[in-house]
Amino acid sequence: MSRMTNLSRLTLPSVLQVQRLPLRVVIVTALLSYALQIGAIVQAQPLYVIVGLTLFPWIMVFAFEYIWKYEHYGFYAFMLAFVFLQLGHLGEHTVQIIQLNLTHGNLAKSHGIFGQLDLETVHVVWDSSVWVGLAICLYKFSRNRWLYVAFIFASLHEVEHLYLYYVYNFDRAFYFSGGLAGVMGYGGVIGSPLYRPYLHFFYNFLVVTPLLIAFIRQTTHAYDQYLARALPHLSETELVATTNRLQRVIARPGDVLVTEDEPSDRFYIITEGEVELVIKTPEGWERTVDRLGPSRFFGELGILTGKNPATARATKHTELIALDAHSFTELMKRDAVVRSDVEADMKRLHELKYATAAPPIPAGG
Repeated sequence: MSRMTNLSRLTLPSVLQVQRLPLRVVIVTALLSYALQIGAIVQAQPLYVIVGLTLFPWIMVFAFEYIWKYEHYGFYAFMLAFVFLQLGHLGEHTVQIIQLNLTHGNLAKSHGIFGQLDLETVHVVWDSSVWVGLAICLYKFSRNRWLYVAFIFASLHEVEHLYLYYVYNFDRAFYFSGGLAGVMGYGGVIGSPLYRPYLHFFYNFLVVTPLLIAFIRQTTHAYDQYLARALPHLSETELVATTNRLQRVIARPGDVLVTEDEPSDRFYIITEGEVELVIKTPEGWERTVDRLGPSRFFGELGILTGKNPATARATKHTELIALDAHSFTELMKRDAVVRSDVEADMKRLHELKYATAAPPIPAGG
């Protein structure tokens, strides 16, 4: 039997939910992460070890989920990962500010979580990556105005770090005699009331805040690419709304998803694997009339007419997205163009079923 994951009751948009992995995997990962964290704390490990061990079990979860989301949501997945990394970066600066306040401004004891990475080379590489990442996001989502705001502040931050990197590498004496203040830091080239740690926290805050707003806005436009390819005439509004009602289905080889001459309770779109459409001949033999791959769909006839023209059976490990019968019926009522596309496919299946074919092969033969 196929397995179905239905996350529609959660309030988060489907794109922000964990979709690739079962809930039990997430729970086990969380427990392992917590156990490693407690163990590191009991052993009095440094802060970077505690945080590193806490995050370590999540790396594979994140990787699997990212790949799945990239396949389904395209470049939006890049933006999602980018935002998470930037939130982590802002968190690092936030910890440094807290440390400064707890140590009464002792910078030697205030290097954030991963103090070993508090180097000018690391800073310039990271912030250059942020600048490039934002430029790519702007190219892909050019209508998202908040990305422009984030890009402006990221550019200012990039200039700051390029200057610091240059001074550190080519005028080390000046760097240690005050050059490390940079351009806008207290005592810097232009200067401001903010000492360097506070200035760079402020820079990151000014980048992350509009980036987060841009991400939230972009989330309202995210939809499943397989749905868009299967029903190319759906409007963006319908694509987004329908995506949030989709269910993930996993079928093993031999699993039957719909049965000939019986109704369907779901409309299926294949995202991975293969499904064969099989009919019974009057002699009782099976005949395969079609094989469907990714972005192909089936089950619509069983919903709209109450009878499937063929049995749909997985030939290998297959992943699908499915829309419940009620949602599919409502979608067909609202969109005449999409209904026309679906009806064309229904006609194709009907012709395949009743087309003259070569002598059938007995089932199992």
